[in-house]
Amino acid sequence: MSWQKSIVLNEGEHVLHSWDGNCERQHKAVVKAFIGHKTVQAKEIHRGTLVLTNQRMLWFERRGFLSKVMRSSFDIDLLSLQGIAIGGKISTWISITDKESEYIFHLGNVGKKEAEPFRDMIYRQIENLKQPRKGDRTIREKETITKEVVMIPCKYCGALMPQTSLFCNNCGAKKT
Repeated sequence: MSWQKSIVLNEGEHVLHSWDGNCERQHKAVVKAFIGHKTVQAKEIHRGTLVLTNQRMLWFERRGFLSKVMRSSFDIDLLSLQGIAIGGKISTWISITDKESEYIFHLGNVGKKEAEPFRDMIYRQIENLKQPRKGDRTIREKETITKEVVMIPCKYCGALMPQTSLFCNNCGAKKT
């Protein structure tokens, strides 16, 4: 089963791009020590596919020895994304951090040249999410400032003009 068959999209969500590769995750593991048990940091590496939609990023892991079933392992809401870091001298790695944790990816089609466009594509999608869409009703509050203007009659033609003006709007005579 491929990730296309196991993906569940939200309303208005569509797939933009996908990349095959590996995902590293750090977790705590309990191991048997000489005396008792000890908690250590362990690293898991899973093969799968990273999928970018217009709302989130999803990681599908390959499960099963012979069947190679793809299951959604986690997803990252694009608006909760904290940052994307790219590095590596021999092979390119991409670190994506959200509010909960950090995920490190080694993606097959993302090398040194493709790393910056990869990051830019995700940041552009985040900007698209932040902008209001057509049809969205946005309530905007307007502040009304009322200014009182005292009007006085022109000495020459009798038309009303603002007290602060220097010339009459009607005849052009200078206010005395």
